[in-house]
Formats: sequence, C-alpha cells, structure tokens
Amino acid sequence: MTALDLPLNPRRLRPVALLVAAMAVVLASYGVAAFRAAPPSTVNTRGAANGTSPNDVTLDAPGAPALAIGSIEQIDHSISIWTANLARESRDFYSATNLGLLYEARARLTGDIADYDRARQATAEALTIEPTEMTARVVHARVLASLHDFAAALAEARAIITDDPTQLPALATVGDSELELGDVAGAATSYEALAKAAPGAAVDARLSRLAFIQGRPADAWELALRAHDEASRDGSTGPGLSWYSYVLGTLATTSGQPADALDWFQRAVTDWPGSFLAHAGVARAEASLGRTAAAIVDYQAAIAIAPQPDAVAALGDLYAIQGSTVLATRQYATVEAIAHLAALNQQVFNRQLVLFSVNHDRDLAQALVLAQQELTVRKDAYGYDAVAWALLANGQASEADTAIRQAMAFGTVDPLFEYHAGLIAQALGQTDRARELLTSALAATGAIDPLATSRAQAALASLR
Repeated sequence: MTALDLPLNPRRLRPVALLVAAMAVVLASYGVAAFRAAPPSTVNTRGAANGTSPNDVTLDAPGAPALAIGSIEQIDHSISIWTANLARESRDFYSATNLGLLYEARARLTGDIADYDRARQATAEALTIEPTEMTARVVHARVLASLHDFAAALAEARAIITDDPTQLPALATVGDSELELGDVAGAATSYEALAKAAPGAAVDARLSRLAFIQGRPADAWELALRAHDEASRDGSTGPGLSWYSYVLGTLATTSGQPADALDWFQRAVTDWPGSFLAHAGVARAEASLGRTAAAIVDYQAAIAIAPQPDAVAALGDLYAIQGSTVLATRQYATVEAIAHLAALNQQVFNRQLVLFSVNHDRDLAQALVLAQQELTVRKDAYGYDAVAWALLANGQASEADTAIRQAMAFGTVDPLFEYHAGLIAQALGQTDRARELLTSALAATGAIDPLATSRAQAALASLR
C-alpha cells in the first residue's frame, strides 16, 4: 500500500472468524452523510430520501468516516428499522435509500466489503423504484468507487452533474474517480471547481493527494496539515479527526520521517481507538524505528479490529524477520484466504494482492494477470508500478522497465517506485541507475517496509 493510496476500512471481525474465513476488508473511500434512523412513522432528516435537497448527502474527505455518524450499534438498530419498513412496502424507495446510506456509513467505519455491496444493492433497488431519486444516485455512484469500479462511478457521477450541477458530492466522486483512473489533469479540474464551491477540509484533503500524485510532497503536506486544522476547528472529533491525523502519518512515512509518522498515527489512535488504519500505522512506524516487538503488538491490535491484507502481510514479515517461520506462514495463508474468499476481494485488493504475491514468491503468473487486467482500465501510477513489479517477477525485465518508467512519469515521489525501479535496473545490468535508485529509496528511512529494506540493502551491497 502506498502513502496516499488510502485504505478503504474492513469490518470488525473476531479473531476466530479471521482464522476460519479470513473475512474480507476494504480501503475506505468517498464520504457519506450518516444518521440515526427515525421510527417507522417518521421521516429521516439527515440526507436520506426525505424530500429535502439531495445536497444533504454531505461532502466528506475521501477515506474519512462520515462526520455525523453514530455507533455501530446505533447503525445496526437503524438498519433493522428501515429493513422492516421496506419489507412492509416493497416500493418504498425512501427506506431503500436510507438502507443504502446506512450500509455505506457502517462500511466506512468497519470496512466490510459486503456492506459496500449491500449499499450498492439498496441504492440500486431505490433507483429501480424511482430512477430520479437524487440521493440514491449520488450514493450509488460513490459506492461504486468504494468497490473500485471507478469507470462506472465516473460515468454515473458525471450524469448526475449534468442533471444537477449543484451536486457537490457527485462532483467529488468525479474527481476522485478521475484520479484513480490516472486522469490527473481531469481530477485537478474537478477539484478546482470543488474548491471554489465548497472550500474546507474535505477539499484540501483531496488537493493534498493530488499534489502528492503530481510530485509535490511539500504542498501535499501543507494541504493535509491545513485540512487537519480545518477539521479540528470545525468541531470534527473521533473517527473524522482521526482520519486526518492518519493522512499526515502516511505522508510522514513516505518522506522518511518515522518518528513524526509515529506521532501522527498515535494521535489518530487517541482520537479513535477503533481505527485499524491508525494502529497499523503505529506498527509500521515502530518497525521503521527498530521497535519490532512493539510493532508486532500493534499489528496484532490492528488485525483484531479488522484483518486488512497489508497489516496481515506486514505482521507475517516481522515474524519472518524474527525467524518465527510458523507464525509468518500463518499470516501469509490468511492473506491468501482473503484473496480467494470473494471475487470482490480481488477487485478491491488487487494491488495489495499483486505486491504480496511478488514479494513472497507466490503464484507469480496470476499476480501478473491481476495487475494487467486492472491496468486496462485504471491507468494510474500505482497501476503501472504493480505491473512492473509483476513483470520483473515473471522474468520480463525489459517490459518491467517500460512500465516502471510510465509509473514514474507521473512525477509521484514514492521510494517504493525507486526500490522497484532499482531492482529492475539491476536485472537489466544498469548498475549505475540501480545504485542511484536504491540509494535514494533507502535514504527515506522507513518509507519502504522492513522486508523491502533488507532486500534493497542486499542488492545495493552486491552492486558495490
């Protein structure tokens, strides 16, 4: 996972469920309004098919939990109410839309892919009943993006903007999808329009990611810091504020500042102890600082909340570095179980699974197929990087070099690219280029994970 390939969250699972089924998890994406359900005899007044302006669907930062959400228990209670309403009246598109909003809101706290899919199904049902229901349209498009169907999300969001240019959450989905599909210029235009219409933390967070992708890390940091401060001034607390601290932690990680990263990730945990992302960030920073035992504990805490593939694999790597082969093997088996649990898992976790397979020498041919399939649609920097890494593992160094140069052409400053490019250059006999790239990748302390660090160090030593 990359510094600003911001994870989409997985639903909380008991450890037993993790071992038995390796329940899928997802990287949280694209904000939503949330609310407590009203009794069946009343109408919900928080952005859910209530006859008010569809702009009641709030504009949140991409990846941040909804700001006005209740607890998981409250959401579950609300879901039961609106489910009962819909069961009594199958043509009740209000209830179907409310269910879509609630499932999406729950998914953004727990990350359950199945909840994102339930949100998709509920809003699709609402639109079957009432095709012009704007709230359902906005949420349906955004959920498609959460499920990484970015092309479909973009098409739907653009259609919404054509019908109603005031739909700012839809405009946000347009920009978010454009960026994920590799259309950086299009995303910049969409975000510029969004910034004029709704300046604030949610937009600055998007502009931060855009700056990062464009290779402007200093601007990305300033924008993310401003977004955090704006969110705090606006009264954001708990999951919402935690996410902004998490973003700053990821940026500090990529820039090779693990101590600063640890501080921001710990702030994120303090704001929201239930954030698996923040716990995993703490673990990553601790591992970078050589605190392996503490990192293992924090990865375990993250996985206890939600078994996200990156965290599970990282925990396995730390066990492997310690020589605990059996424990490492168990973690790797869990990642593979997640990959095969459902088709949606491969769609959402494509890149994590590709990198995991290559890094651990598992099913390399399938890893290349997955990477190439996604690149046919999602032509962004990290898509080209994943293909390059898989090509190298499959003995196609020349083709890998072409792909990694396309990834780096975006201008994104990520030591992961330099690490991959360095090993590709080494395979091609380009000694000077390989030495330069690997040296640069290692100069950013902790920007690549401990396993990659050890391999980069070994490769650089052989070149010297």
